[in-house]
Amino acid sequence: MSSAPSKRGSSTQQQGRQQQIQQQSDPGKRQLPQKSLQHRTAEQTSAALPPLACPKSPFGIEEVVYEIVSYLDKSSLLNCILVSKVFYCASIRVLWTSVQWRNLAWTDSFLSEFDRYGHYTVELHENYTADLERVARVCTNLRELRLNWTPIADEKLAGILQTSPKITSLFLHSCRALTSISLLHIANHTALKHLEIKNMIYIDEPSFVILLKSCPLLEHLTLEDVRLDRIALNSLGSTPLNIRTLALTRSSPPGSFVRNLLRNAPMIKEFSMARNVHSVLSKDDLLPLQGIYKHISNLNLESCKSIDGEAILSLINACPGLERVNMSGTSIDDAGLESLATHCTKVTSLNLAWCAHITDEGLLRLLGTCTGLKFLDISTLDIISAAIFDMQTPWVCLQLETLIIIGINMTRPRGSIQRNHVMMFNQLSRLESLQDLAIGGANLVLELEAGLDKMEKLGNLESFRIKHLQTALGEDEIRWLVEAWPKLKRVRFESESLPHPWFRYFRQQRPHLVLGS
Repeated sequence: MSSAPSKRGSSTQQQGRQQQIQQQSDPGKRQLPQKSLQHRTAEQTSAALPPLACPKSPFGIEEVVYEIVSYLDKSSLLNCILVSKVFYCASIRVLWTSVQWRNLAWTDSFLSEFDRYGHYTVELHENYTADLERVARVCTNLRELRLNWTPIADEKLAGILQTSPKITSLFLHSCRALTSISLLHIANHTALKHLEIKNMIYIDEPSFVILLKSCPLLEHLTLEDVRLDRIALNSLGSTPLNIRTLALTRSSPPGSFVRNLLRNAPMIKEFSMARNVHSVLSKDDLLPLQGIYKHISNLNLESCKSIDGEAILSLINACPGLERVNMSGTSIDDAGLESLATHCTKVTSLNLAWCAHITDEGLLRLLGTCTGLKFLDISTLDIISAAIFDMQTPWVCLQLETLIIIGINMTRPRGSIQRNHVMMFNQLSRLESLQDLAIGGANLVLELEAGLDKMEKLGNLESFRIKHLQTALGEDEIRWLVEAWPKLKRVRFESESLPHPWFRYFRQQRPHLVLGS
């Protein structure tokens, strides 16, 4: 009985020695401790669980990176190319989705890349010998087409439009060979959303009406330098239009054209009639229905001299949501300024340059009311005086970032010209958010004695332009300008405001500045 345990113990010891010998001879087969076995079991269990949603291949990762880099500009994309292979592939795809070819001579070297990357945009600029038939055969996945100064005929444009049925944006600038037949080809693209036609000699009413009726998704319509004086659009009827942005620039549209177009487009947000000097438009033409301007935020009537002040006033009263207004060269008067100040509280950009019917009182009322202005142009020809700088009525537009005040008559109100300059510098020194300032006039002087040094508070100023000073800048003023405004990047002097030898001094002291004259 006593020998059995000893045998078992000896056998157990022999087995232990054999295991140690095996472990020393083959370390990879060593038994793991119990704790390690539990850890290994946990790892196996976690590995058995379904993985999280993530790209399963490098191509999937490329798609994610492609979505990210698609928001970058060109210079940033060029830097991303150097990061890695995945970033290279994604960035190249974004760079090649838009091709711009600006040359007088034609080359087809880039067409071979279309099949590889699948382009969406093509722009041909001054390509007088472009093989448009081959473009039509190769570029079949276009979303946007821009033709600038390209002699394309109606049938060749039809070929490109037929092979690229997904085009939603079309820009035809100075393609003078096109006729009204091209409008019928464009009308076949029912998914068209953006159309710009510039410098087209003549279009007829039937083709244009068919285009408007056939493209119900059209949101942006621009007609510039297009003869519209013979189009009344009476045949448009009550066809609803989805137009959100309408620009009729230098096209002389008659009142019936504007009236019929506005009546059928109640969703307009941006409306431009810029530089239609000869278009005589009445209040009924601009306001065919009540409530059609309730969505409008951008209004541009630049140089529309034939629109009277009453029509402008009625138009402003009908647009309470205006944010950007361009009334330069129009007949707007103080009543219109009063309406802008009281009814249009969201205005951030206002251009009143060369408006001959406004006065100091109306402008001062506006500057003392509109708190959200960020852009203001009140250039004039001695109509506005220094009374607008009166500190008894301080400006409340302290968020101004761009201010253009050229041609202000500094001799009025009567009294000391130096006092008027002091008022101006005191008023301007309060605009600490200014980034761009243009100043000048026949009676304007920039002197330290008049308070120029008070403008040192404009610490955010990046651009400073001087026009038509009465006398050239003095040496002390030039040295002050060199040291003032640490963020200044651009300075422009006109009409010999800065003596030529001082240009060299400016470049030596501020070499990073962009100087102009």
